[in-house]
Amino acid sequence: MAKKELRTAHISSQNELDDLTSKVKRAWIDCWDMDENETRIMSSLLEVEATTVDGIENGRVRPSYAKCLDEECLYYTWFSTPVVEFSDELRLHPMSVILKERFLITLRSRYSSRLIESALRTFNALPNEERKPSVILTKLVHLIIDENSKAIVSIRDMIDKIEVEALEKPRKKTITHSIFKLKKGLSTLHQLLWAERELLSDMDLGVIRNLKLSTEAKLIVEDAIDDVERELEFVDSHNRSLDGVLRLHESARLLGLIHGVETHLVFLTVILVAFTVILVILEIIYRV
Repeated sequence: MAKKELRTAHISSQNELDDLTSKVKRAWIDCWDMDENETRIMSSLLEVEATTVDGIENGRVRPSYAKCLDEECLYYTWFSTPVVEFSDELRLHPMSVILKERFLITLRSRYSSRLIESALRTFNALPNEERKPSVILTKLVHLIIDENSKAIVSIRDMIDKIEVEALEKPRKKTITHSIFKLKKGLSTLHQLLWAERELLSDMDLGVIRNLKLSTEAKLIVEDAIDDVERELEFVDSHNRSLDGVLRLHESARLLGLIHGVETHLVFLTVILVAFTVILVILEIIYRV
């Protein structure tokens, strides 16, 4: 059996896209940071307004599994799972995957290029019998989930750093702000992971239009579900840790205030004693 080759090409016009797709059985169309012309080409392929395509690419338009319901418009399947970046704050890079007829379409930002390249390497490494669209699609989703899990590790490191600061610098006013900023990031991650779990569950159950999983793809999905379940447990654990750090910080701050009050009381006591001694001396002098 001849090995299926992955042919790549840069498309800059509708004619080039029509010519390429006429020569292949299936096509993966990967788009990022599209210009106006590229957006028009994609809107023609998907049979939607260019503004809708732009909204999908930038994450402003939210997906559904059967977005196009007009009788004159062919059904297509569209789902979205953003790619997470975390440095000092959480950032979401939109990533949408669309299945329409024999096309797999990804709309994304340049940040996700590494994931696409990894998915392509996976495709090239597969034996012929496993080179199926559902395998590469589920592998891409799994890669996104793995990438997003790195944010949880980074947040854990931030929690440890804040915990040390809460003990060493209880009066630092920015600690409480940092804690709630991380809790907000964890809340966003929890929502994202929950949506990913629902998506994977729908894939596994076979209820997503135009998507039928092969045996290999089902194994990838089941593995990804296990990963998401584990990440959700980590998010819940990190939230509890932040609650503990917040209580620790408030306790340390309260102890610091109490210590400050005690210090002031001691200082006032010394002043009162000194003042009393002065009054006694003055009274003795006056009597003499």
